[in-house]
Amino acid sequence: MILKSLELQGFKTFPDKTTLSFERGITSVVGPNGSGKSNISDAMRWVLGEQSLRSLRCSKMEDVIFGGTPQRRAQGFAEVTLTIDNADRALPFDNDQVAITRRYYRSGESEYLINKSTVRLRDINELFMDTGLGRDGYSIIGQGKIDSIVAAKSEDRREIFEEAAGISRYRYRKEEAERRLSKAEENLVRLRDILSELEGRVGPLKEQAEKAEKFIEYDGEKKGLEIGIWLETLRRSAQGIREHRDKIGLAQSQHRQIEEELERIARRTEENLREVNGCTAAMDAARNEAAALDEQAVRAEGEAGLLEQETAHNAQDILRLRGQIEAARRSREDTEKEIEDKRSRLTEQERRIEESQKKLGDFTQALEELRKGADQATREIELAAAKLAGVNASLSEERVQISSAQSSMEEILRRAQAVEESVRQTEERREAAEKEGRELSELLEGIEKEIAAKENAVKGYQLRLESRRQRVQQSKDQVDRLTLDTNEQLRRAKLLEDLERSMEGFGQSVKAVMRESGRGMLKGICGPVTRIIKVPGEYAVAIETALGAAMQNIVVETEGDAKAAISFLKQRDQGRATFLPLTTVKGRTIDRREMENIPGFVGIASELCGCEERFDGIKASLLGRVAVAEDLDSAVSIAKRTGYRYRVVSLDGQVVNAGGSLTGGSRAKNSGLLSRAGEIERIRAKAAGLREQTEKAATALKESQRELSACEAELDAAQGELGSLQEERTKVTAELAAAGRELESIRQSAGELIKERANAGERLEALNKSQAESKERLEALEQEAKDWQQKSQTLTGDRQEQLDRCDQIGETVQALRMEEFSARKDRDALTETLRELAARQEDSAGEQQRLLEEIGALEEKNRGLEEDILRQKEQIESLRASARDTRAKVQEQAEKRAELEQESSELRSTEREALARRESAAGELARLQEREGNLQKEYDGLTNRLWEEYELTRREAEEVAAEIDDLPRAQRRLAELKNKIKALGSVNVGAVVEYKEVSERYDFLSKQVGDAEKSKKELLDLITQLTGAMQEQFIERFGRINENFGHIFRELFGGGAAELSFSDPENVLTSGIDIKVHPPGKIVTHIESLSGGEKALVAISIYFAIMRVNPPPFCVLDEIEAALDDVNVTRFAQYLRRMTGKSQFITITHRRGTMEGSDMLYGVTMQDQGISKLLALRTDEAAEYGS
Repeated sequence: MILKSLELQGFKTFPDKTTLSFERGITSVVGPNGSGKSNISDAMRWVLGEQSLRSLRCSKMEDVIFGGTPQRRAQGFAEVTLTIDNADRALPFDNDQVAITRRYYRSGESEYLINKSTVRLRDINELFMDTGLGRDGYSIIGQGKIDSIVAAKSEDRREIFEEAAGISRYRYRKEEAERRLSKAEENLVRLRDILSELEGRVGPLKEQAEKAEKFIEYDGEKKGLEIGIWLETLRRSAQGIREHRDKIGLAQSQHRQIEEELERIARRTEENLREVNGCTAAMDAARNEAAALDEQAVRAEGEAGLLEQETAHNAQDILRLRGQIEAARRSREDTEKEIEDKRSRLTEQERRIEESQKKLGDFTQALEELRKGADQATREIELAAAKLAGVNASLSEERVQISSAQSSMEEILRRAQAVEESVRQTEERREAAEKEGRELSELLEGIEKEIAAKENAVKGYQLRLESRRQRVQQSKDQVDRLTLDTNEQLRRAKLLEDLERSMEGFGQSVKAVMRESGRGMLKGICGPVTRIIKVPGEYAVAIETALGAAMQNIVVETEGDAKAAISFLKQRDQGRATFLPLTTVKGRTIDRREMENIPGFVGIASELCGCEERFDGIKASLLGRVAVAEDLDSAVSIAKRTGYRYRVVSLDGQVVNAGGSLTGGSRAKNSGLLSRAGEIERIRAKAAGLREQTEKAATALKESQRELSACEAELDAAQGELGSLQEERTKVTAELAAAGRELESIRQSAGELIKERANAGERLEALNKSQAESKERLEALEQEAKDWQQKSQTLTGDRQEQLDRCDQIGETVQALRMEEFSARKDRDALTETLRELAARQEDSAGEQQRLLEEIGALEEKNRGLEEDILRQKEQIESLRASARDTRAKVQEQAEKRAELEQESSELRSTEREALARRESAAGELARLQEREGNLQKEYDGLTNRLWEEYELTRREAEEVAAEIDDLPRAQRRLAELKNKIKALGSVNVGAVVEYKEVSERYDFLSKQVGDAEKSKKELLDLITQLTGAMQEQFIERFGRINENFGHIFRELFGGGAAELSFSDPENVLTSGIDIKVHPPGKIVTHIESLSGGEKALVAISIYFAIMRVNPPPFCVLDEIEAALDDVNVTRFAQYLRRMTGKSQFITITHRRGTMEGSDMLYGVTMQDQGISKLLALRTDEAAEYGS
């Protein structure tokens, strides 16, 4: 087993992920003070479970997280992973590699992982037990801790020796066994206390159980006889009830016949009333119809008058249209005269146009002849002008060439100056570009570092975010679970409410009566007893037992209401029910003073429940003579003290009946009717509590979600910052590339400018020569231009005279053309006017035709209107005749209604006679029903008593009743049994079961005591065995350590003697350990008189001696040789090298001798303030580099 690597991230001064790889041999970590070397050993101690802040050099655990620098932000967590090669299975873990990880967040949360699986700190401690590793092991010696081996008290040195002796696992098992022994002794004491208590109860319970068995035997026979006597009485009562029911059936038959007759009379009366109403309605309808016909006749007369008025109006329109036709004829004659005048004027304008065209032709011919002469002169002038233009063009070219040469020379001179300035500016730009490139390179390097740090921070936020997500999921699961529980409670409450609403548990007769009452068919129904009595939860069982079958009794207002309900049940065949009229049922209450001083008395049943004041009589009748006791023993005591005159019920539902019999056992099958409402309230309250918990859990979920959102926001912010840095890196990289390209461009421009400056002189000389030649050519061309200018001026004077004559003729031609244009415009206007007049004439002819057609249409319409007037008059006559017929029908309906009213009077007389007969029959029926009710009450009283005493229905009672052949003899035997039961006195019926339970429990506990004593003995044997093994192994290992200590001491000191001894040899497992040393040439009376270096060397000797006995897989030594001189450092390094065969060493050191003896070096630096960096180098490579 070797240490493969150590990975740190965010731990103390290591914000970035840093990995140290280790090989066999010695690895040294070096670096200046304050660079963070010792943080590596702290990280190893921390990841192995160290909790001591002092050992970790912290004031609080949060200090292990990188706290930030002015340039770097603080980390959100610290994480260290220690990887161990476990191919040899030295650790009890089934994997070739074991990675121990510890992670700590600023929020205080901590995680331990083995191979990325979450574990407990205890699991890590047990994994490394007796290996020398772990937080209590000796594999890690922190800075300044080596001296504590020598400086500590003798008792405090035991820990490292126990770990080296390999007895930590034994001590752990021994402590665990001692804890189990302590618990076993506590259980044994408790069991013996209970057993002694049970021993005092077994004897008395046995006597009570034998007495109770006799009571049960007598009570069983008494129950059978009593039930048999009651059933015989019920049989006789039922015979009398049947006889009365037969008589009631005859009376009801007569009553139904009268009712049917009344119904027939009522139906005929109703039909008569409908017919009367029908006659009245028919009369009203006929009257309305006649009125409507009269109204239609009047309306038709009005429409005929309107038609006559429309005919007269149309005749007036015909006269008006004929007048318009005459006016149109006169207007057409005037239009024809105007057309004739316009045509004569149009002829005159045509003549003027012909004259203007003739004059225009003559002047145009003369103008053409003048223009021909002017054109010849113009051609000669144009030739001279062309020559002059050619000369002027040449002059212009020469002048342009001279000017261009002059400008080019000036431009070259200016360009030469600009080139010199550009060369200077280019050199400045090159220097600036090189400087910018260097700055951008440095900026890019800084950005790369920030990106690496930010990526580390993002990973931390991601881990924290995952933790928050798990917490949110847990909260969500809790909310879902509470929601389901709440819904389940609400569902149960709804189910009970549905049961209560549907009266589940009540008899069919009770349900039928309450259903009819709800419909309003039965009056005066108050409800069953369970709904008028309110009982506290603690008394519900007792009151339910006391009521028994009476819980289903129905409370009514009066006896009449009870009779009506009974009649309903009988008619519908819905079974039987007991009714309690408020007007007749009155009860009496026990005088509580008679029993209130008796132990176990709770109260009178009627006083323990509540109801409305008007139901007090019912409550007193049912519960006024029932007492409530705490338990059956108290109930028996109370019944005995009161002479068995009252029923006594215990809180758990056991009954001592009046007369001394006892009823008990499990609860009856219809129990819970009273407590159901309370159960609903309890469940509702529980649901409310669960809802409140759900709301709290929801609030916690929201808080977790808020924290998750905050974590997501922090992660988004960190990712945003990382993205910004990456964008900035891209931007800076692009700017750096652009700066490089610009620098290259500047260099190219500088080369071109230098080349241009060299070519400028050659171009200037060539331009001077070209300018001189152009000036000579310019003088010759100027003389030629003067000659052509004179000739052109002579030709221009002759041509001007011809052009003036042409202008005069042109003006005359223009005037003629204007005159012609005016005549044409007048001609066109006259033509348009003639066209309009012709169109108007045509329209006038069409309008006249339209008016004639309109006159024809009006005449046709008048003829149709006259026909409509005739039809209206015929309709009016028909409507008048129909109205007369309808009034005749009204008279017929009036006669029919009078006949129906006479029949209605006769029906009312018959109905009065039938009502009198029904009243008489109802009285007889009520008398029979009352007598039958009395018999039924007597029957129900026996049935209720059967239920109250034994909770049996009649059918169930027949199964358990004794057969009665001789009723008087059975009654005598019953009295004899009651006397025997009374002679037994107070009986604890539950003693039989209780004795059985106590006896079984006594046997069970006796066995438990034996098992506990056996377990105690086994634990004591185990502790003795472990103590012996620990003592034997510790003495053997301690002897070997002492022997090694002497040899190593002499080797490191170069002589002398040293030994280890127990301060108390009699108790080696608790004894302190003394150190005695004698360096060569010295007499030491006390170890404190040694120098600091000698103490360190003694401690190192002890440490090496321990490692020789039980070498750990790897050791971390933090500057343990700091106090040694160079000679002793060399000895230390040489001895360390000799021990590398069994252990792997990681040393943190400043000493050269230790470094030279190492196989691998890690240098720790702090280039940036507060941030440690690593440099790895093999020792042979370092030696080559040094040489």
